[in-house]
Amino acid sequence: MLYKLAHILRDKFGFLWNIIEWCNAFVFSLTHRNALKQIPEILKECSGQFTLRMAAPADADPLAIFFAEQPEEAFKFFKPHAFDEKTLSKIIRNKAFLTFLVIDGDKIVGYFFLRCFVNGKSFRGRIVDYRWRNKGIAKLMGLTMNKIIAQLHVRLFGSISPDNYASLQSTKAVNDIRIIKTLDNGYYYIEYLPKKD
Repeated sequence: MLYKLAHILRDKFGFLWNIIEWCNAFVFSLTHRNALKQIPEILKECSGQFTLRMAAPADADPLAIFFAEQPEEAFKFFKPHAFDEKTLSKIIRNKAFLTFLVIDGDKIVGYFFLRCFVNGKSFRGRIVDYRWRNKGIAKLMGLTMNKIIAQLHVRLFGSISPDNYASLQSTKAVNDIRIIKTLDNGYYYIEYLPKKD
């Protein structure tokens, strides 16, 4: 119910949605202040062959270029927001919409995010540059998100198409999943759970 309400507010009542977004970001950043300070260290620990870091306002333009360089098929299952510089700048500045980059040298090769809410839920998304696929980046992003949500003490949710086999496989490599329901568009609404050994 809340999922549908959020989409209605976002799509039909933009001004009201912006107020809600601002309030959510303000309260979330206050209540999770200490945990948020630990994220750069988690990203440093997870870095190796690739560097992981939080996106900064100056990254909006390079990130827009990153998205523009991806083939159309890359967005078949990945449409969490618009990909223009203005939208990306707004997202990066949102203290509850945690955005991260995977860097190889000086090039963005992956993008992932945790969209967090004051009710203790977060939603994730990720995309790997088509030229850097099959190098373990999706798995790396998944493992990193698991560490961050453990630090934040929030639950992790998302939607995934049953036809997106690659994403399902990389997800199952680092998480157990609980299918909550099937959405109207056929996607599964799922909760990502810690992987049981």
